[in-house]
Amino acid sequence: MSRSDSAYARRASGWLMSSAVMALLASQPALAQEKTEAPNADTPQAGISDIIVTARKQSESVQDVPMSIAAFSGADLEKSGYTEISSVARLAANVFFEASDRTKPQIYIRGVGTRGYDPGSDPSVGVFVDNVYLGRFGALDMNLLDVQRVEVLRGPQGTLYGRNTIGGAISVFTRDPTPTLNAQAQAEIGKGEISGDWLYSLAATVSGPIAGDNVLGSLAVSRNYRAGYQQVDIANIRGGSEDSWSGRGKLLFKIGDSTLHLSADYSHMDGPPLVLAPHGLGGAADDPGLLTPGYVTPADPADPYHLSTDTQGQGIVRETYGGSAELDIPIGALELTSITALRYLNFDERDDLDGTTLPFQVYLANEDGNQFSQEFRLSYQSDKLNALLGLYYYSENVSRTETIEFGPASLLSALVYPAPLVWDFGVNVDAKSYAMFGQIQWKIVENLSLTLGGRYSWDQKKVTFDTKTTVPFVITDFNTSLSRNWDSFDPTVSLSYNFTDDVMGYASYTSGFKSGAFQFIAVSPAMAQQVAEPESVDSFEVGMRTTLLDRHLRLNLAIFDMNYQNLQQLRLVSIGGGVSRIIIANAADSSIRGFELEGRAVFDSKWSLDFSYGYLDAKFENYVFDASLDFSGNRMQRAPKHTLSLGLNFETETGIGDLVTRLAYSYRSSIYFEADNNIVDPDSSEGGLGLLDASINLTKGNWTVGMWGRNLTDERYRRQVLNSTGNAQRGIWAETRTVGARLGYNF
Repeated sequence: MSRSDSAYARRASGWLMSSAVMALLASQPALAQEKTEAPNADTPQAGISDIIVTARKQSESVQDVPMSIAAFSGADLEKSGYTEISSVARLAANVFFEASDRTKPQIYIRGVGTRGYDPGSDPSVGVFVDNVYLGRFGALDMNLLDVQRVEVLRGPQGTLYGRNTIGGAISVFTRDPTPTLNAQAQAEIGKGEISGDWLYSLAATVSGPIAGDNVLGSLAVSRNYRAGYQQVDIANIRGGSEDSWSGRGKLLFKIGDSTLHLSADYSHMDGPPLVLAPHGLGGAADDPGLLTPGYVTPADPADPYHLSTDTQGQGIVRETYGGSAELDIPIGALELTSITALRYLNFDERDDLDGTTLPFQVYLANEDGNQFSQEFRLSYQSDKLNALLGLYYYSENVSRTETIEFGPASLLSALVYPAPLVWDFGVNVDAKSYAMFGQIQWKIVENLSLTLGGRYSWDQKKVTFDTKTTVPFVITDFNTSLSRNWDSFDPTVSLSYNFTDDVMGYASYTSGFKSGAFQFIAVSPAMAQQVAEPESVDSFEVGMRTTLLDRHLRLNLAIFDMNYQNLQQLRLVSIGGGVSRIIIANAADSSIRGFELEGRAVFDSKWSLDFSYGYLDAKFENYVFDASLDFSGNRMQRAPKHTLSLGLNFETETGIGDLVTRLAYSYRSSIYFEADNNIVDPDSSEGGLGLLDASINLTKGNWTVGMWGRNLTDERYRRQVLNSTGNAQRGIWAETRTVGARLGYNF
């Protein structure tokens, strides 16, 4: 378990103070020494260099973007030992990214996110890869393969993106083919703290011309294996395991003045299983549910990283693949962009739902989905005016079945013995979304710019429920269909002023929208008819983006206030026998306010510090759950008040090569997993958490050798908990201390 908030606050304060002292000591000779570049910079400058992003669909310095944005290079993430997209939560303020397993990510930005993972709901935080929106939850938690950079945008995004996102966006950009031949190979081996947990990975990329300068191509492949950091006896599995293959190919065609990008990718992953550690809460909550007489619940495990369950064949097998075509055509002063994409996802899952050696419940899930998207953008750029107009179409079909098999230890099963008791909750969703969006950036005078934008969205969802049972007990067979349409117009306005070439201030208002949500485990036709209303948000933000001290300090500040209405909430409600209904309903009004402070300090040619701090006050203003439960005033889930990230970098030339090191600390204060804030479901919170990471890399000629470590202080904490009120709680535990070594060769 994690330590107390106060202990972590002291550690965070100590880190901050020590870093400040080092900064003061190192900065004394800074002006007299050669200025250095940020390692992820794209444009050479003295001191801190510009980071080039495309958040506004144009290449520009991150310091010119009037919004809260963080950007990280793929090379820096790789050197630090961060191989998964969820690692951005260690670096970006007010970002929470954890996952029960690879098909159930929990992504929250500024307290806005979606706990669900079902086809009837949409993510609140959009994940894009090369401008293509990933619609299915099961595809969002991915490995980073051949990545150029990752951009994290906070707040509603809709006037520049094809797919609307109400909470924010994480945009991943993979490397384009290079005009000269280049190849890289890398091997990695590592070990976790738990006995038997080891890992390795192999990766290779090749890029270069295929037909002169007019046709370029690239190919990247990777193999990742991890034994797993949770040993599970009897079932003979390990939580946190992975066995995956990934590949990505890209072609770039230059056709006159036009450019065509073709991209295709494939990923196959076996594992990790969803391993649940039981946690009895005393009294009636010690059991997973109503037990058949003669069965006794085993004692809680003494070590959540060494468990025992009886279900054989546990695990998740996931397959994702797809392709896209982006065509950019200059038309005089205009440019037309077309992005066509098709993606597929399918997976099978089998878990021990009670997490014990009792033959109580087995959970199975199967999902098969595909999506098609088409985006057109017409853009214009001049010294005084930048304009963009876009059209977007998105279509998705998803079939998913959740199955619960009751074993002889379940009293429900005993009551219908000898017939087997199996419940199947099938749902098929056909969703379509149409949108028109655009914005205009007008430079009113030399230093003052006004941005006006808007988006009209029209969403349609058709859902068919197919609930089946082998024995009509508690639930009965039914099949029903329904559909809903929603539309919304969401404007944005932003005013920015350049006080100097290196200091810009802005103020903005943005409206956001997320379509309604259907239930996905419906125990009755009446429950299937319950549809959550769309979410909406009014977001106000003011900020400063500055580069100070002769480009030795980048310091950015964003202050925001959000009025959130109809936040869609998922909650488990017990219906007896260890079975819970999963209900998706609206939480009325919520208030979210806070700020982000982040930047980079370059002390001299060797030392630099990356930092970020986020403060978040996110609470339910009005959330009456039912006649007896009022969650109004409670803190929102997965919304830590404080997030902190510090990264101390050191670079130097040595007699044996170029040395690059990084020591990083990330902290988040306590979180609640449930909206009741421990009143109904006790111990559904996690205390403050601080994680220490480090990396060291030495490059000599074409060779690079490195070492990295994650969670070096070996903090033990829960990523997620599952509650069935009145029954035992089950927790999902996070990665232990993990270290590794890397060897790479650049041809």
